[in-house]
Amino acid sequence: MRSTREPALPSIPSNPRPLRVDAPDAEPGVVLSAQGLGKRYDIYPNDRSRFFEFLGSRSHHREHWAVRGLDLEVHRGHAVGVIGSNGAGKTTLLRLLSGVTEPSEGQVRVPGRLSALLELGVGFQETFTGRENIELGCQLLGLSQPEVEARMPDIIRFAELGTFIDDPVRTYSTGMSLRLGFSIAVHASADVLVVDEVLAVGDQAFQRKCIRRVESMLGEGCGLVLVSHDLHAVRALCKEVVWLDGGRPRMRGPAREVVEAYLDLDRVRAARQRSEAEAARPAPQAQPARVLQLPPSKVTEDDAELQAAILRATELPDAALLFDEAPGDAPRVEDADGLRVSGTGEARILRVATCDGSGARVDTLRTGDSLVVAVTFRTTEPVEDPIFGVALHRNDGTYVFGPNSRFDGVLSGRYHGVYTFFLHYPRIQLLGGKYRVSVAVYDKGHVRPMAWHNQLYELDVVQDCEDHGMVQLPHRWGLVTHHEDRGR
Repeated sequence: MRSTREPALPSIPSNPRPLRVDAPDAEPGVVLSAQGLGKRYDIYPNDRSRFFEFLGSRSHHREHWAVRGLDLEVHRGHAVGVIGSNGAGKTTLLRLLSGVTEPSEGQVRVPGRLSALLELGVGFQETFTGRENIELGCQLLGLSQPEVEARMPDIIRFAELGTFIDDPVRTYSTGMSLRLGFSIAVHASADVLVVDEVLAVGDQAFQRKCIRRVESMLGEGCGLVLVSHDLHAVRALCKEVVWLDGGRPRMRGPAREVVEAYLDLDRVRAARQRSEAEAARPAPQAQPARVLQLPPSKVTEDDAELQAAILRATELPDAALLFDEAPGDAPRVEDADGLRVSGTGEARILRVATCDGSGARVDTLRTGDSLVVAVTFRTTEPVEDPIFGVALHRNDGTYVFGPNSRFDGVLSGRYHGVYTFFLHYPRIQLLGGKYRVSVAVYDKGHVRPMAWHNQLYELDVVQDCEDHGMVQLPHRWGLVTHHEDRGR
């Protein structure tokens, strides 16, 4: 009769070699470093090709570099994030750093104990109890038997498994296994912790406890390498971020800057996918237009100081010559993203300037700065009551704001000459990112553009604050106390 007794825990030396302990000559304060790191996989179309190559025939495989040319240095108490799209090489990088796979080129140096959370629960012996898996996992991470016994109560308490700790792991749910694996990893007294997409462990309360534990480890001097698609967590925990693209580092630097750059590219890709999807759909039936009447805005042309600054920035000594030139055909420009320049031609846009409040040309500004968009145009025939428009778009095509002179009740009249209209934002409330400016001159019925430049002018906005989103709205905080126990 087959025995049903649980297998005994395998014998492990009392002081095994930790997973990664090397580089005794590492710089002080550096808990992990990698130089010129790369991992190559040879991909064969089938087993026959592999066999022919083994026999000495010509090469039958293609090379795929999952990671290449990466340098990394993690200091004590610092967190480095790794971001990138699926297939960028993030998990391969962490496997290289933790010693799960050997690099094809370059080297990894870890002068202390490394604890890796690549796939929580992987490595558990399913027939062992939770308590026995704690002992096994801790010894594999390099802890001695007395250290394991000292940490056991804390690990069990953190995992919140209750009496299930003495049941076989095969009876655990996925969440229970994740809790146990995380608890073991963060109690191993590691010098550097390597984490792959596993901070979202369990329910919300347990996730918050995991984040607090990681923050505590950073405060105690542990280094952290974090791979995650949760960019909020990366920005909150990490001082430095590496952006992987196609296995190679595309950008590295302060967390906020790298995350914003990654989001900018992600928005562009998402906008392109939406455009392709919309092009494949049948066109919807046109709905009658509805005009929202807004109160007239303050006419900034009455600001003499600002008008003088704009006049200096847009000075045209040869305006009369420009007006006398033969207009030619109305321009029309298209690219892969659609129509960029078009119009019926009664007005022609000559140039567009983005300036600060003093009239200086800028293409980068900070949240809260003054912005002026100045559009110089000429007419090819007299035009009655044209409508001037300036629109802001995020670089994924999201329409942010687009006022025009008709809605605001300004700048009507008869035009025939060379002019510059401008739109002034005393404080631009956009948060960090890349934006594009569209400008247009429409006929008085707002039916057809006489001149339209669609998202041709780029503008970078950087922010000093930690706010998230697209715009910074004026706001104030308050607190109402309904009851407070002052006796404790």
